[in-house]
Amino acid sequence: MNKTSLYSMLFAAAALCGCEGDYDDWAAPQTSPAEEAQNIDVTLAPAADIDMAAVTEDSLVLFTPTLAAPTGMAIDSCRVTLAKADDETQTASVLADGQGRVAAADLVAAVAGLYGRRPEQRTLRTTAKVYMRQSAQAFYTETEAIETKVTLSAPHISEAYHFTWGSGNTTQFTHSSTDVYDDPVFTVTVQTTEDNVRWQIASQEAADAGTFDVGPETDGSTALSGTLVTENAGAGVLGTAGYYRITIDMWDRTYSIEQLNFAPYIYEVGNNTGWSSTIPLAGVNYDGTYTGYAYLDGEFKFKPNPDGNWDGDWEKASGDALAGTLDDIEGGPNIDAPETGFYQMNVNLVSMTYSLLRINTIGIVGSAAPGGWDVDTYMTYDVAEGCWVATLDFTDGAFKFRANDGWDINWGGSVDDLASGGADIPVTAGNYTVRLYLSCEGMHTCTMTRN
Repeated sequence: MNKTSLYSMLFAAAALCGCEGDYDDWAAPQTSPAEEAQNIDVTLAPAADIDMAAVTEDSLVLFTPTLAAPTGMAIDSCRVTLAKADDETQTASVLADGQGRVAAADLVAAVAGLYGRRPEQRTLRTTAKVYMRQSAQAFYTETEAIETKVTLSAPHISEAYHFTWGSGNTTQFTHSSTDVYDDPVFTVTVQTTEDNVRWQIASQEAADAGTFDVGPETDGSTALSGTLVTENAGAGVLGTAGYYRITIDMWDRTYSIEQLNFAPYIYEVGNNTGWSSTIPLAGVNYDGTYTGYAYLDGEFKFKPNPDGNWDGDWEKASGDALAGTLDDIEGGPNIDAPETGFYQMNVNLVSMTYSLLRINTIGIVGSAAPGGWDVDTYMTYDVAEGCWVATLDFTDGAFKFRANDGWDINWGGSVDDLASGGADIPVTAGNYTVRLYLSCEGMHTCTMTRN
């Protein structure tokens, strides 16, 4: 129990006044007696365990304060501090009236901020700074802690959802690492090869049972957005063959479907390009996956346009310099600067992810190369020229380029149209300076100057 003794004190200044001939003893000034100390005690009685699903009003009783104080004193309001029971350094604050009532929305926001929105019973250490008034005077005191238990209200959200379309095609929606109650949005991208393909959704629980439990309100709906139901759910229809991104929000029970028309190229822009010119990445399969090569020396982004148009650019949503997820929120952060060097850049607009692979070496190998097919003749990257360079003696024969001493990444074909995994490049004997310009599929070239 926390008791606070409060005093109301009156101070009077001595007033100088004229004398009327009588001697005043100024060594004994006038005084006012001190008022009696007022013992004030406020205790809190916790409300019964609170289940927000049962709360129908805009406010509720969080606790009942009891005031032991002189007559005429009353509680005006309370500043309530809610702390996590297992970590009292994490706190939230709400206002309560003199009867211990708080706004329901404020309590929900405070508990969600401490614990998240998952509908589990949460234990809170509750204290209050209680403000009181007596006549024209104001007082406050702080209470001892009580334990409050609150369960938030939320729709059921499964830990995973599965999208099924056509003749038994099934894939799982992707989701962030955040709790599903704090991030209830799931996405998936699929390809249909026929028109008028039916689709349904299964929660993890339904998928385990071999059934479906989520779908549009109207069976056979071709709508690209709408409400999802979990009872008597129908099946939707994807009208034309192609790629689709489906997004569901299982808190709001809504869905949206976007038909994807992937462009053949996207572009990197960043410190390496002076944030003006761009480096292309090619999507050779028109499936939303892109690959390109660039010398990176700072932060960067990706965007759909090669010119100064920044509409729809993709920024970092999560991750680091070498891998992460993308978002198209305007003004989002740049992707972190990797260690300066030459990289293969990979972007997947289906999963909205990116990754970088450091190209440590580019080597020339082949029957015409000094080291044959097993030992690389290494090239050097010329930053100013933007190319890999080597001067070497060829014999009659053929050669190819490869990265990082392996065959996972290699180029061949013809010098003015190199292709990933392309054929051996024929060459006649001589001393050559070779310059390799790597960009993206369909734009790789090299020059061979006989010395």
